[in-house]
Amino acid sequence: MNELLFEVLRAVIVLAVVIVVRYAVPYLRLKVEESQYAWIVQWAEIAVKSAEQTIFGDGSSAEKKAIVTKLLKDMLIKKNISISDEQLNSLIEAAVYAMKQDKRIELSAVESATGGETV
Repeated sequence: MNELLFEVLRAVIVLAVVIVVRYAVPYLRLKVEESQYAWIVQWAEIAVKSAEQTIFGDGSSAEKKAIVTKLLKDMLIKKNISISDEQLNSLIEAAVYAMKQDKRIELSAVESATGGETV
């Protein structure tokens, strides 16, 4: 009787381990990747806004992009996160687009508040 109980308990434990490995590990990996992606997107937005506000005058957009790219690559290396250059470029371009859209929204709000007159 004890041997039968032991074998059933062993089978339940093996089944539980298989279920954890099959479902929990991929789920946890997905959550980690999502949090890493959110972190990268957040820092891309911060870096783009920072470059836009701090580099004036003859700072071209290519120079700003190079600075942002270097900063983000350095941060990704420190965090041991690898993404392709194309993915990084897309994130930077998306952050620039979002920043420009925010400026347009702010400008239209100011224009509507002043009755269409520029301040």
